[in-house]
Amino acid sequence: MSHTDPGTGRIAHGFTLVELLVALSILCVLLGISLPGMHDFTARNHANNSMLQLRGLLGLARQSAITMHRDVTLCGTSDGVLCAALWDGKPTLVFVDSNSNRQADLGERIVLVSELTRSGEIRWRASGGRNYLRYRPDGGVGEYGNFTYCPRDADPRHARQLVLSATGRPRSSVDTNGDGIVEDRDGKPLACAGA
Repeated sequence: MSHTDPGTGRIAHGFTLVELLVALSILCVLLGISLPGMHDFTARNHANNSMLQLRGLLGLARQSAITMHRDVTLCGTSDGVLCAALWDGKPTLVFVDSNSNRQADLGERIVLVSELTRSGEIRWRASGGRNYLRYRPDGGVGEYGNFTYCPRDADPRHARQLVLSATGRPRSSVDTNGDGIVEDRDGKPLACAGA
């Protein structure tokens, strides 16, 4: 804005304090309206990205088993060599497990060690309570089950699940009833610990 200084007759350019306070108030109101939506958008993107990373990792393991004609094992790991008792929150180890002992022995090829997500936790629940997943040379799996992603805040609206059938192909669970929460294969809404 421009104003004429009554003492000098000069034109002064700038904003008055009242104009600045009004503009700042409008900005605060707009930010207050948009920030909750931005958090939801970011959490949804983290969840979807984590599931895409996991799909890519499963695809790599399956393709490695098929092309190498060998069993390829995936599991959580603390040290990059041994499968951990629990997969929850640990990096993922993908390796050729020639002797089926669920550890990357000398001479066994490590395909990849990958940390899937830092924005939440991915849990693996398998047939027989196994803590690993093994792809066979035909692309099928010895263990079937599901991977469930839970965000750090345990908001079930941002939980996701991949179901792995015996054929080794994952499918995403969906929100079938439109309540904003994905349902598992039994039609029950996904729940995260602490929710």
